Amino acid sequence: MSMRGMPQDKQRKRPVGLLLRRMGGYFSGFRRIIIYGAIISIIASSVDAVSPIILSQGIDVALVGSTGLSAILWLTLLYFGLRVASWVAGSVYTRVIAKAQAGFVQSVQQDVYEHLVDADLAYHKGEQSGNVTSRVTSDTDALSTGIQVLMDTGGQLVLLVVTFLVLWFTSPVVAATALITLPVVLVMTVLYGTVGQRTMLATQRAYGRVSGQIAENLSGIQVAKTFNREDETSSELYKLNNEAYRHNFRLTLFFTFLFPTVQATAVFILAAVLYVGAGLATGTAAVLTIGELFLGTVLVQRFMFPLLIMSLNGAQVQASLAAMDRVSDVIEAKPSLTEAENAVPLSPLSDGITFDRVSFSYVPGTVVLVDVSFVIEPSTTVAIVGATGAGKTTVASLVNRFYDPQEGKIMVGDQDISEVTLKSLHGAVALVSQEPYLFDGTVMENMKYGSPEVDDDTIKDLCHKTRACEFIETLPEGYDSKVLEGGKNLSSGQRQMITIVRTLVANPRILILDEATSRLDAYSESLVQKAQDTLFADRTTVVIAHRLSTIANADRILVFDGGRLVEEGTHEHLLATGGIYRTLYETYYAHQGITDIPESVVSADETPELAIKSAQRR
Repeated sequence: MSMRGMPQDKQRKRPVGLLLRRMGGYFSGFRRIIIYGAIISIIASSVDAVSPIILSQGIDVALVGSTGLSAILWLTLLYFGLRVASWVAGSVYTRVIAKAQAGFVQSVQQDVYEHLVDADLAYHKGEQSGNVTSRVTSDTDALSTGIQVLMDTGGQLVLLVVTFLVLWFTSPVVAATALITLPVVLVMTVLYGTVGQRTMLATQRAYGRVSGQIAENLSGIQVAKTFNREDETSSELYKLNNEAYRHNFRLTLFFTFLFPTVQATAVFILAAVLYVGAGLATGTAAVLTIGELFLGTVLVQRFMFPLLIMSLNGAQVQASLAAMDRVSDVIEAKPSLTEAENAVPLSPLSDGITFDRVSFSYVPGTVVLVDVSFVIEPSTTVAIVGATGAGKTTVASLVNRFYDPQEGKIMVGDQDISEVTLKSLHGAVALVSQEPYLFDGTVMENMKYGSPEVDDDTIKDLCHKTRACEFIETLPEGYDSKVLEGGKNLSSGQRQMITIVRTLVANPRILILDEATSRLDAYSESLVQKAQDTLFADRTTVVIAHRLSTIANADRILVFDGGRLVEEGTHEHLLATGGIYRTLYETYYAHQGITDIPESVVSADETPELAIKSAQRR
């Protein structure tokens, strides 16, 4: 099964046995505590089943009145002791259950999260983030509840068996009357297994879509406000919410029908037992004492209770199985990109990039790159240019091996990247994308993200070389200033500067800048340009850019058009040759205005805005 596009059908796709075995597998580290809990549950259930016998004997003793108060006192103390024992066992069992549940949820969440982290970009781009998140949160919560139900079932079964045995030895007739419960419970179980399962699964999936839509809407709230689409955004969520409401309403109706049925059944069976038992306990040929009649009615209720509880718990079990089914979508999903079995680390001497007749498409039938071949020599800087959709960013993604080409091969040095370990490849190749992302933490922690072991002084030195220090040191806490999730308390340019430093801290041999300076203003970009000789030294650098200042300084320029490499050469050579690059230059690059600010014009007391104006006057 591909990781792309998880199915949203309303039927469970995997058999119950497989799902139960998978759930049991997560308990492998908790076997001892589960066995301990099961023993406690059996003890508590046995005490609950036997304790009514003490009450029955107490009633008979009180009615006969021949043995005095001492027997009643001893029976009272015995009953009290049994109830205390039951309470202690129940309390310990609750603690054991809580510990097992917490460990189970932690194991499932960790496993699912690791699968999501290891998943390739094709999967993440094909799924709503909110829907994916629900696999780690709400689905594992549903599993936790189901696990408690499954563990409780053992105790309920013990209570059921012991109760029926005591009831049978008290009166086989009353025991037989209690068996009327079985057909009713069977009908309820069938209902839960069909209607209940489908309705619960549909409700879970509907709320997963609502979560996904909420996450998407909030992520794009700025765009929605810009285009006055708040009403439309709310309307889309309203439709999804209504669908979830309809499913939840059906589920509520189902329970509204079922619970009164359960209560009516319990009353009917209890009335039948009282009718039968009263006939056996009265008259000249009475075979039951009043105490035994009381015992019979209590035991019948105790007999019905575990049956009905197990029937009602079927809904929770079904919900847990549905959740395990959804979690299994992540666990069993096969990534479209895998590491070769005999993969070897990328050699420290491997450098330079080679594309050999590479063709690639994200979607079958829509080709993005067509028969692309080029060589980027080690320690050189190559710029890739072209119109939007020409395939520039795809080249960057293929070098990082976020995807594999359908045809051709890509090499770093003399090694095919499909035959090297992903960890070593990503350790050698660093990408600064056009969408900077920062994590919740400090500025320093974000810059250390790729190399936590690097000391602060080294990072500050890089900040001075890139001039990122100029804005960082003006923040309230400087390098220790808090960065909110996604860096939303910083400007786009500031986020990108931190991202560039973060990448350089990792000291990659191959550096790819995918529109990395597109979010910087002219002044900030000029500062980065001034540091390029130092930053790009001894690195193979691929620059995907629209800014002429970045392109013109490259050792070589690759020009893409419609997914094909159509031209290559230096800036001057391509202008002299004519063709697509010259057209791009004349229609776009030449009209960008100021592209570089000489450092000599920036005086110590000038602000960035004054520096730009000074450069423009020059």
